[in-house]
Amino acid sequence: MTNEQKIARNVGVVRAFLKGWDDRDVDACMAQCTEDMCYLNQPLEAIHGKENVRKMIASIFVPAKKVEFKLVNCFGHENKVITERVDQWDWIGSGVWQMELKVCGMFELTENGKIIEWREYYDNDYWTNNGGPSLVL
Repeated sequence: MTNEQKIARNVGVVRAFLKGWDDRDVDACMAQCTEDMCYLNQPLEAIHGKENVRKMIASIFVPAKKVEFKLVNCFGHENKVITERVDQWDWIGSGVWQMELKVCGMFELTENGKIIEWREYYDNDYWTNNGGPSLVL
């Protein structure tokens, strides 16, 4: 596999992970991840292990009536994929976004094309003050 093919594959994996959020399908998200993955949301403590990350994602899906992750930029380099997004949330089912959260995500993938580390950078106070549920297990 050439480096360009690997980058294209990795970008596709991250896009599939994010599509799982749009579909509120935790299984689709987790199918893209390793068993020993790590989620790091600064400044919160890292969440280690696929099952713990699954629990965190599932807990967010419960109050969310609709989710859409709008990609502004998505690009890869070697085993990393960076996303610049606006994550949109409808907490009450009105069809209107109650929150539009600007996010920069960094994904690191294994040689086999699975997400092993996922880091997110955004304003946690904005998340909490606009209806975002706790991200602490």
